[in-house]
Formats: sequence, structure tokens, C-alpha cells
Amino acid sequence: MIKKVLGIFIFVLATISVYTNVFAQDKEIKGIVNDQNGAAIVGATVALRNKKTGLERIVQTDLQGQFKFTDLAEGEYEIIVTATGFRQVIIPYENQSQIIAALEIEPFEKATVVYSGSRQEELRESLNTKVDVITGQQIRDTGYETVGEVLRELPGVLTRRGSETGTSFGAAESQIQGIGSRQTLVLLDGFPIMNARGIKRGVINLDRQSTARLEQIEVVKGAASALYGSDAIGGVINLITREPKKPFEASITVSGGNFGRFDPRAELGLKRQKLGMFLVVERHKSNGFDLTPTLPDTTGAGFHRYDFFGKIKYEFTPNFYITGFADAKKFNSVGVSLGEAGYQSDDIDENFQSYGLTANWNMNPRTVLQMRGYFTRYDEIGRIFVLPNRMFPRGAKFPDENLFQRFGRIDASLLYIWGEKQIIQIGGEWNTDRYAGFNRLRRASGERADTSVFWAQDKISITNWMTLTVGFRYDDHSIFGSAFSPKIGLSVRATERINLRASWGRGFRAPDLGQLYYRLYNPTNLYQVFGNPKLSPEHSGSWQIGADYSSTKKTYRFGVNFFRNDVRNLIEATNFGFVRTQAQANSVFLRLGLDPTEYNVALNRLLLIYTNSSNVFTQGIELDTDVKLPKNFLLSGAYTYLDARNKQTGAYLQDRSKHQGFVKLAYDNPKLGIRANLRGTFISRWKSSTTTNRGVNVTAISPGYQIWDVYAAKRFKQVEVFGAVDNIFNDRDPNVGKVDSTGQPLPIYRAEAGRMYRIGLRISFSRQ
Repeated sequence: MIKKVLGIFIFVLATISVYTNVFAQDKEIKGIVNDQNGAAIVGATVALRNKKTGLERIVQTDLQGQFKFTDLAEGEYEIIVTATGFRQVIIPYENQSQIIAALEIEPFEKATVVYSGSRQEELRESLNTKVDVITGQQIRDTGYETVGEVLRELPGVLTRRGSETGTSFGAAESQIQGIGSRQTLVLLDGFPIMNARGIKRGVINLDRQSTARLEQIEVVKGAASALYGSDAIGGVINLITREPKKPFEASITVSGGNFGRFDPRAELGLKRQKLGMFLVVERHKSNGFDLTPTLPDTTGAGFHRYDFFGKIKYEFTPNFYITGFADAKKFNSVGVSLGEAGYQSDDIDENFQSYGLTANWNMNPRTVLQMRGYFTRYDEIGRIFVLPNRMFPRGAKFPDENLFQRFGRIDASLLYIWGEKQIIQIGGEWNTDRYAGFNRLRRASGERADTSVFWAQDKISITNWMTLTVGFRYDDHSIFGSAFSPKIGLSVRATERINLRASWGRGFRAPDLGQLYYRLYNPTNLYQVFGNPKLSPEHSGSWQIGADYSSTKKTYRFGVNFFRNDVRNLIEATNFGFVRTQAQANSVFLRLGLDPTEYNVALNRLLLIYTNSSNVFTQGIELDTDVKLPKNFLLSGAYTYLDARNKQTGAYLQDRSKHQGFVKLAYDNPKLGIRANLRGTFISRWKSSTTTNRGVNVTAISPGYQIWDVYAAKRFKQVEVFGAVDNIFNDRDPNVGKVDSTGQPLPIYRAEAGRMYRIGLRISFSRQ
């Protein structure tokens, strides 16, 4: 399969190369982008739109604020210039020898370029699928340190703060339009973040992904498998890393607060004619917390984490450059839990390393070839020490648990602008995923899965106001064979104020190695989980229909998006109850078509096995708005209604909230150097668990809540002082501090630590 993909790719490359050399054009448009004081703006986005066909090309300004478009056909064009924090300008091209764009400061103006919707740079107004963007400026003005915290403020995206798996002290998993973490792909500059997600409940812990290295966060909603492959049937979260915009820039930031929070970091950026480099080193620490003080266990484990990220870009020629990055984390957490031998101390070490290398070759003004390589490794060592009791002396220890993952990928893609109406992309990739570990897999020596892929996409400008995008992806999985995933999208610029979009796509997701070969005997809560090699892949279909309206002066904006996601053969860990005899366990495996002799079942524990348990759907509506108010104020808000159900039973899905909302009032005065905002998040109640008691299903409902946060910062030349209060009103689970008739604490479904204070100091240095 690899040879076939490579052969097709080389043939198409050679054909396009010959074609572009024969039909090259001579016309060019160039210019410069300055601020209102005449200083060059580095990294501004310049889009050239053909007014007859609607085709858009996008470039970034260089160190001198200059840009250039070449190999253009004769025709009418307009230039759209944007930069974060500056007002967008549209300049008609009238055969000027050079375009001069002077941008005025507008503190609430957001960047409008999106990378993740179609694996190429696009203006946000031209997208045909729903993509939400959180800019670096927005990230900074939350005061948050992690991606999981920041994502809580997007419509349709849920990383429920303070849930059992969604506190900054635990594992923040995501939902996109009601589709869970296992069906959501998390990327760093287009490369998949792994962190043993196929074994550790299918979750990428977004509260261990730092925001310091990020330029922006993009969230693609709906079935994105046609471009991104398995694991993306619910959507994609792409973390876009920073690049320096000045010859020299550096900063030192120190912040801390209650619960022992301490978050220092140092950043360095360099940009020369051919070389660009960005480095960040961080340390994050927090004490644990306990919401059940009558018991020895901890609700949230304390941790400390060291992060390193480095990125380098070198331009060998104006048309060929290489970008490489290294991302590393070292994490340790210590907490107390209840195990089979009594209360125990859980000491977990995690080490993560990831390396990516990308080569970009602009073969000519219409053709771009990209080749990439990526490798990541994840190591986890878990140590369990039994706390002294009548049966176990001080220092008693269980065997270490360990888990190791190795993931590698190579891929290549080609982008070609055909005439003035089409942008064609093709690509191929191969990746390998390997796991090994004690007490996690069928064989401690490991399991492996490989995938070969070919994908293609064509963006067609039907008219100057309508663009059609069609594409597909073909996956060849070493365990499950082949799958075909198509997509189609339509964007319409109805007027200068109204943009419409619609998209449909199908997704395919192969069961991960954990769902196939899991062997976990949990010593804490008396349960065991087994994989199922007879699972079928999940398939999905997704509709997105939306519109955006902006006022003529861009002082207010409204957006609406309707969505429907269907998932067939959803894989879940099915609870088969407490098994007391081997015969009882054997009957469960035989019912599933599995050989009981291949499973070493522990008796007197709950038995969970992965199965294709159901077909589900999620549907609803997302609303969002931004309104610029007088005196440097901005009012923003979002609301999501979600209907998420099992198709067979009609039951509402667990851990999904019907209503979710967000509101923000922000103030930004560049002259005074003051920024501040008040933010509120609202979540309605949700079904947190269902248990069986004497043949009767008992459903636990967690109550809804609202949390308010405030952030403020003041700049004094190169020094900035900032502070934040999260959860101002100390909203926590209503069961905190309550006990049942036996004196045991009531179950806590939302492990919110409570009110958190943070203060910080940032010192910045730069040279133009």
C-alpha cells in the first residue's frame, strides 16, 4: 500500500510540475503593511481575492512588513489585510506599483486566518465548516495556564471544570458537540498528541497542555476524518504554536496562588533573515485538595510538571524552508486512594517527548510541496505504597505499573492552484502506533497497529461569491482493512455582511489498541477492564449548517450553527456486573463470542468489557456574538443547546448537558496599558452515572452550576502585573461536607476545588 501511495503521489507531482512550468503567468502584486505610526507589521495576513472568480491566496508579511503575489492572471483583485489587534482593511487593486496598507489599532480585532478547516490557510469568513478560534491575545487575557481551562469558553466545546475528570488537578477531557474525547483528535501544529490516549481511557489530558507556546487554538467541529483520519470523527483540536515576530523578544513570567499554585516560565524568540527560533521553559506546581476531610483519601492529587518547547525555522532559499520542533514534559503526581489493601499512596511519573520536522518547497508560485516526519514517546511508571494498617506494615508496596507508547508518522502533501478557480490538495501518510506495559495490555510485551493513507481535496470557486469543497480520505488499517471517508462543503458570501456555510462528512474510527487488548486489574475500586479484539470500527456522519453576520463597521457580529452528528457502533466499556464465579464470567465472554480461556478474570470484582454497544446521535444549535461597546468595552457571549441520545433506547447520554453558556465583558485600553474582563460559564445538570441495585437502575443526576472568573492586568512599559480570581463565588458540588446515615461522605460528582486566587508578574524585552 505504501508503494502504491508513493507512486501515485510522484506521478501527480511530476504532471503538475510540467503543467505549471508551461502555463506560468507574469503578473505580480506587492506591497507593505505598516501600523499608524509607519512601523512595519511582521506576520500580518494578506489575502488576495480574485473579484471575478472568488479564489483567495494568502501570504504573511516578512520582517520588513512586505508581501508579494506572483504568477497572476490579468483580472480584478482586492487585498484583505488583517493582524491581531488591528482593524482589517480591504484595498482594491488598481494597477498600483505597490500597495501601502496602514492599519489602525483595534484592541478587540481577532485574527481571521484559520489553518485547520481544510489543512491550508483560509480567511475565517470563507470557511465552509464550523471552526472556532481562540487567539493568543484571548488566551493571555484569561490568565489560564492550560488548554483545558481555555477551551471551557467555546460554544459547543465542553471540558467541564470540576467534574470528576475535568478539574485542573485531574484529567480534562473534551466534548465537541456532545461527541467525547475518544472521538476527538488533538493536534500540535497538525501532528497528533498521543500521551497513551488509546490506553488511559482514550483521553488527552488537556490540563497538561500548556498555553505558553501557543499562537492560537482552532477547533474543527463535526466529522473531520476526510482530512485528519481515525480519531477525528467528532472533531479536531489543533494547537498552533508561536513564531517570533521581532528580531529579539523575550519574557519572564512568574505567577502563583492558593492551593500551592506556582507557575514560572521563560520565553525567548529570535528572528533573522533566514532563521527564526522560539523557546519556552516552564514549571507548574500545585498542592492536592480534599473535599472529604473525614476520609484519608485526596480528591485531587498534588502535582508538579516541567515543560520544554523549542521550535526552529530556517529558510535555505526564499522558496524552501525547514521547520522543526521538540516538545517535552516531565510530570509527577502523588495522591491517596482506597485500594483492596486499604488506603494507599499513588505515586505516578510520566515522561513525554515529541519531535516534528517539516520541509516546505514552493516549487513555483502555484505549487507547494510539504513533507513531514514525526515521532513521539510516552513513558509512565506508577508506584503504589500501602498506608500502614493491621494487615500491612509501613512501607508495604504493590508491584509497579508501567505503560510505554511509541508513535511515528511520515507524510507528504501537495497544494496546487489550478487557473483562477481551483485549489487542489493531495496527500499520503503512514503511521505506526505501539504500546507495551504491565497491567495494561493482553501481552506486556506490547501490541501494534499501522495505517497507510491517501487523501485529496479540491476547493472550487464556482462564482466570486460561492466556493465548493469536495474531498475524501482512504485508510488502510493493519487490523481492520480499508475505509473510505468523503466530505463536501459549501461557503457563500451572500452579502458584505452575511456569510453562509454548509458541510457534510463521513468519519471512520478504528478501535484503538486499548479497546482491543486492554487488561487492567484496578486495585483501587474493585473492577477490571478487558479489551475485545472482535470490535467493529465506529462510523459517523456529520451535518453543519451555519451563518455569520457582521455590521458594516465590524462593531458587532452574530453567529449561528446547526449541527447533527450520528455515530454507529459506538464503543463503550460495558459493565457486566460483579462476577463471583468463573462460570458466571465464562458466560459473559461466550455471549460476546470471546474465548474465556484467554482471559484471567479476577473474581469478586466488577467486570467491564469494551463492546459496540449502541448507535447514538447528537444534535443542536450554537449561538455566539461579539459587540464592541463604547469606551473600549467588548461584550461577548455564546450558548449551546444539545440533544444527545441513544438511538435504540432514546435515553439521554451520560455526561452531556443540554444547556451550556458563556458570557464575557472585557475592557482594553492600550493607552493606559490596562486590560480586564469578567467571565461567566453556565452548565445545566447532567446524568453523571447509572448503577444497578437489586435489578433496578439508579441514575445519579449532577446539578447544574455557574462559575464566574475575573482577570486584570496593568502594563508599566516592559513590566506587566496581573491577577485573577477563578470561581469568585466558591461554587462547589452540593454534596461537599455532607454524609449519609452511616456517616460516610456523599458522592461528589463535580470535584471543584473552590475559589482560586492568582497573581503574577511578566517582564518583557524586545528589539525591533
